[in-house]
Amino acid sequence: MLSALLKKNLIVFQLIPVVGYTDLKNKYGKLDDSISNVMMLGCGSMVDLESFLGIDVNSYLDKEFYDSVITPQSSSQIDQTDLKLTRKIYIIDGHRPWNLDNLFGSQLVNCFDDGTAREELEEEKAAYNYLISIEGEEGEPVNEEEKEQAESDIEDLAGSDDDGSENRGSDSEDSGSAHPSESSRKRTSSSSQPSAKKKRTQIKDNERKIEDYYNQGTTVTTSSSLQMYTLLSTIGESNIDYLWLSIIGTTSLNASFGNVYDEIAPLLKEEVNRLQADYSSSNSGSPDTDLGKKADNHSLQIDKEYSLFLLRHWNLYDSFFYSNYVNSKLQLYTTEGKKKLKTMFARMGISLVSACQNWHYLDLDLKRRINSIFTKNLAQLGLTDVIRDGFIRNFGFHGSISAGDFVEAVTALLEYDGDLGSSRKENGRTGTPPDDKEGSAEPEETADKLTRLIAKREAQFISNFWKAYDSLTRFELVIKGISIAKLQQKFIFEKGFEILQKRMIKNLRIFRLVVLKDSFTSNSTITDISINNFAPSRHSALIGSANSAASSALNEKDTVDFHTLGSRQKLFQNPLILTKLGNWILEACAEMDGSPLPLVIASLDIDTGTYLVCGLPPKYPNMKGLDEKLDEKQRRDKTTVLNTFSLAFQEIANSTGAKARIDSFESSIIEIRREDLSVFLERLTLSGLV
Repeated sequence: MLSALLKKNLIVFQLIPVVGYTDLKNKYGKLDDSISNVMMLGCGSMVDLESFLGIDVNSYLDKEFYDSVITPQSSSQIDQTDLKLTRKIYIIDGHRPWNLDNLFGSQLVNCFDDGTAREELEEEKAAYNYLISIEGEEGEPVNEEEKEQAESDIEDLAGSDDDGSENRGSDSEDSGSAHPSESSRKRTSSSSQPSAKKKRTQIKDNERKIEDYYNQGTTVTTSSSLQMYTLLSTIGESNIDYLWLSIIGTTSLNASFGNVYDEIAPLLKEEVNRLQADYSSSNSGSPDTDLGKKADNHSLQIDKEYSLFLLRHWNLYDSFFYSNYVNSKLQLYTTEGKKKLKTMFARMGISLVSACQNWHYLDLDLKRRINSIFTKNLAQLGLTDVIRDGFIRNFGFHGSISAGDFVEAVTALLEYDGDLGSSRKENGRTGTPPDDKEGSAEPEETADKLTRLIAKREAQFISNFWKAYDSLTRFELVIKGISIAKLQQKFIFEKGFEILQKRMIKNLRIFRLVVLKDSFTSNSTITDISINNFAPSRHSALIGSANSAASSALNEKDTVDFHTLGSRQKLFQNPLILTKLGNWILEACAEMDGSPLPLVIASLDIDTGTYLVCGLPPKYPNMKGLDEKLDEKQRRDKTTVLNTFSLAFQEIANSTGAKARIDSFESSIIEIRREDLSVFLERLTLSGLV
């Protein structure tokens, strides 16, 4: 949206993808001094940018302005509350909590907020301003050691006054009178003691408020794309294309932050109805004309969406089977769950032959009745949220696609390295662990190797970013992304089934733990189940053993080598893939035992000898359609997602001395050395920080 607007107005700009905080700092440092505006989209809200980026605000003072207004006769003092700067940094980011230095304490950084900061952070703002004012007072202790020393001095003074009051009184009588300055100093110290104590109490109270705010956990409270659309709307630049992109960004939050999507969706529906009426009138002269009959139809409309995976681009059976929602509700990882799925189709009157038929070729009468069939039969199995309102965009001759399917396609392109069916040399190997000899390399050589490896992965991510970015305006890339998304979903399910069968989930006291070691992460072959094969029986064969692709006597054409980040061994070193698997596990566990425990999932990287560790907040059982009796506050409390792992990971890594790398914008993702993992997890369990 922003790029399109800048191009339209012939404004020169550069779009720079960043992988993490280190990459952000490096690329910011390379910006030309003439750059006057920097916009950070989807990052930057949770870190003090002036400090992190090493910014000296004085270096961005508008010298021409101050040279013209400051004369020898005028004061040389510059008003620090309203500086005129040659550069501004703007943050549009839904991650929370805000770094309060960005929000309240910076002249350089400007934060775009949806209004919650003004409404909900009044106490934090007052506490922040108080602490800043205290730091600015001359002679006021500004760190813990100085404050403790000051408290000790005051206590010593108070103690000496109590113990020697009589002696000082008699001495004073004998000597006639005390020295005037000494007498006044005693009175001052005595009168200032309550005031100093009160100030110390105020400092501690305000520091506690700030700490509580930062320690509450991380989350996402709004959609960055919606914020951008709102900004464009205020200057009269709203249109169907921008609204569609805003819907795509908001829909991407539905999987992990469903409560945020549910709050924003009604606003998007109102905007669709408003703009679509204008679009219909301008294109046909009458808002009632059916634009669906036009071959160049690019309308946006509200239509039924399904909690089924890529239904309009797959078949009924696979869409149900590979749906996270259906999998968790019916427990498809069990024999009983698979029987329920077959029984469900029988009750709906849909034959397995029809269920395995591509959606495009499905009987038209069945398509028309599908919503009523779902509504009548699925609630009996607890599937109360299969049908919901969604958004559909038409792309002329190419056809139409729902927002949810579009998100799956774009995300797949962001996660996937290479083309389908590629046979690059590095992917032809069997993925065996590296020789132990590599571990005997010199430390400097090892460090250089790791640096090159990290740089290679970051370059791959940038390449994937541009593929995903281009797909927003190129429908052929979306179709390719849909094909990749199907394979990725199969991969996630097969690995998830394997984890449950091997009982790799450990229920610790305060969280669940899954550790993926080399034997698990090196296997990247998944089964490509084609429509020509009988899907139900094939699925039954797949779940039979640990290595399903190897043990089910499949033909070579039935398997696909799934790779990401350049090598078969790096499957779970992609945080997006690891997070998807973690969410799949959380949803399954939520329906199994109902206990809302968070999850820590760690995946070994054989090449670097490190674990990628991801902390995910708990998920509650999906109760939509069954929890009407709950009031609004109870429903909000059940769906509010706060991730407390971000602070815990940092503190445990620091306290244990573990070699760790926290570079992701998602602060609950950390890379930690293999030998430090056990100590790290043990301390995390006992810390009480989760």
